[in-house]
Amino acid sequence: AKCEIFFCDIHNIHRMRASLSHLILACEQQVSRRSDEFWELCLRSRWVSHVRNLVLQSYRLASTLVSGRSVLVHCSDGWDRTAQMVSLAQICLDPYYRTIEGLAVLIEKDWCSFGHQFHKRVGHGSPKFSDSDRSP
Repeated sequence: AKCEIFFCDIHNIHRMRASLSHLILACEQQVSRRSDEFWELCLRSRWVSHVRNLVLQSYRLASTLVSGRSVLVHCSDGWDRTAQMVSLAQICLDPYYRTIEGLAVLIEKDWCSFGHQFHKRVGHGSPKFSDSDRSP
């Protein structure tokens, strides 16, 4: 059996937070800038590139599964990028996960059961709003 390894280049939470901050800054400054400057700032934020890459990698995962091949998905900590990619692939493949009930099952199955640190990412009740573990 043939085994292939793909590096997906999905960036970590810190890079995503910086990217989102640049996008927000572009949106805040949009009123005082020309349209072409606004779009340039948006492109430089790389936010759309990050989201596009996540969707493309999820599509590649789904396509591989549809072709009948097995897949092992592994990211450095397994909490954010792994769950995002696997969840999006399942949403693409199975209409059940596009329902409210299906989404709840998906979150329980692929996020909570694997130890996703929602309490750190969401920060409910935490006074440390700018904590580096907080989701952008």
